[in-house]
Order: sequence, then structure tokens, then C-alpha cells
Amino acid sequence: MKVRIVWSLLTIFMLWAGAAGNVQAKEGMLYEMKNLDEVDNQREIHIQYPEFTGLKDLSFQEKLNGLIEKSVNGYIAEVKEAAESQDFPVRFFGETTVMQDKNFFSILMSSSLSRGNTFSGDVESFNFYNQEKAQLISLMDIMDLDKIDKEVQAQLNDKPEQFFVEDFRGVRPETAFYIQGGELVLIFNKYEIAPGVYGNPEIKMPVNHTY
Repeated sequence: MKVRIVWSLLTIFMLWAGAAGNVQAKEGMLYEMKNLDEVDNQREIHIQYPEFTGLKDLSFQEKLNGLIEKSVNGYIAEVKEAAESQDFPVRFFGETTVMQDKNFFSILMSSSLSRGNTFSGDVESFNFYNQEKAQLISLMDIMDLDKIDKEVQAQLNDKPEQFFVEDFRGVRPETAFYIQGGELVLIFNKYEIAPGVYGNPEIKMPVNHTY
């Protein structure tokens, strides 16, 4: 009896772990996380970012790693410029999550910059299929932007106490996103559609997409 109970628990755990793997891609197989830290009297920078090593399309992999590196260098340049114009330390924290839905991958790079009492929180994404001939997938490749705008506006209207309903002017084409369980998930910058207390709001909507 004890053996059956242990085996059942082990089976449940393995199923749970497998399901979790479909949400957040595991480090080590396709990519490795790297950390960049710079601290001095004017600025404090902490950035976590991935370097891909196991994609099927090596040419695309090189291009993707170059784009990620460009973003990281852009963060550093932004912090240095801000630090030179301020009399107080500037702090920057960058974190990356790699999401996976079947063969669709999304690199979500979030950044938080503080200048004294001023804070910002932005998110950008790189999206692609891991296949022999890979390319970046834009938001418009997933769904018509007009349809996205209508769905977002409807969800904002449902919660006027939370969102800036009157200020919404449409979804930016470069808005960060990922796909999870048949849903398109948009991630907005801090203050973009809601007060800062809500951080980076996510809006979900069904998507009819072929993998």
C-alpha cells in the first residue's frame, strides 16, 4: 500500500512538473542566464538576461542574442545618461523570463529604473518559433491590431476603477506579449493603462493560432 501511495505521489509530481515546463522554459537546454552587475557612487545596475545556445536555427540564434545584447547595452546607456544628470544615485533592475507554449517562445525583458522618487517599469518581448528557419514574430502576426484594441478597450471598460479608460489610445505594435494555453497575453508598461500600484498589467484574450 505504501509503495502505491509513494508511486501515485511521484506520478502527480511528474505531471505537475511537466505542465509547469510548458509555461516557463527551463534554463540549460536552450539558453543560459547571465548576470551583469555594476555599482558605484552614481549608479547601481543589476541585469539578468539569457544567452541562447540550443536553438535549431543557428543563424537566427546569433541574431537573437545580438538583439538581446543590444537591449542590455541600451539599458546601461540609459542609466549612465540618467546618472550624469542627477544629484542622487540611479538604480536599475532588469529581469528576464523565457516563456514557452508548445514550440512558441517569448523572451520577456522587464526593466525597473528609479531616479529618486521617480520610478518606471517597462517590458519588451522577443517572440519566435524554435524551428529550422526561425524569425521574430510580431504582435500583428498573431492577431489583427484593431481586434486587439477592441478587446483591450472592452476589458478596460469593465474595470474603470482600475484602468485609465478615457486615456487609452490603442495598443502599441511593440507591446510585449506571450502566448499561454490558447490565450494572447499582453504586458503593458507601468503607468501605461493603470496607476503605478498595478505594476505591469496583463490583458488576456483568446487567440486562434496555428503552431
